[in-house]
Amino acid sequence: MIARRLNWPPDARLMARQLGGAWLCGSALMGTVALVFLHSERVVGPLPARSAVACPEPLRGLPCLYPSFFQLTPLARLAVLALVALLFAALAVLGAWTASASWLTGDARARLLWVLLVGAGGLLGWSYAAVVTFAAGFGSAAQLVLAYLGGGLPFALVAGILLRPWRANVVAGGLIAGLVAAGFLMVAGHPATQNVFALYAEYARSFFSGSSYSVLVY
Repeated sequence: MIARRLNWPPDARLMARQLGGAWLCGSALMGTVALVFLHSERVVGPLPARSAVACPEPLRGLPCLYPSFFQLTPLARLAVLALVALLFAALAVLGAWTASASWLTGDARARLLWVLLVGAGGLLGWSYAAVVTFAAGFGSAAQLVLAYLGGGLPFALVAGILLRPWRANVVAGGLIAGLVAAGFLMVAGHPATQNVFALYAEYARSFFSGSSYSVLVY
């Protein structure tokens, strides 16, 4: 007996394209951003560690700097900015291509707002995940694999909140809450002197100010 083919409704296929496209864009481009930062990570001298947070370095027992945009070379900074700009451009194309999948893409202004929300919300979730992996002591290879495979998940989840079916919005919101809680518990299980939200604030301050906070590597 030949199994009957499963025929998905056109709107479900369009929603799958939107979520899959957001995931693919985020993983490919932000994974490369992670590669740039991990390549530039360096161990510093015998500075006192401000907090006992792991850092993805091959050397152990030495402090290293929090990831910072200002630790990059000028060429690497330009590459990061170009990748982020390309991410938003790709989301704009995706939003226009799959406009009817979301309740926020009815006209040009709505599509622009969709791009800003998915891009900014995705970056917020991506950076939260990065802090969790740093604080939980993930190695460079593991961080890079996660960045390329799962780096687009935050973008897809934000896009899921903006899909037309309210059930999809609830599922996406529940997944976001669950992943945030999981990150909190992962960091709480390691010898960090701060919770993940305080660490996130420290990392953000270091990233945008270039302050030389140090992180102890175990």
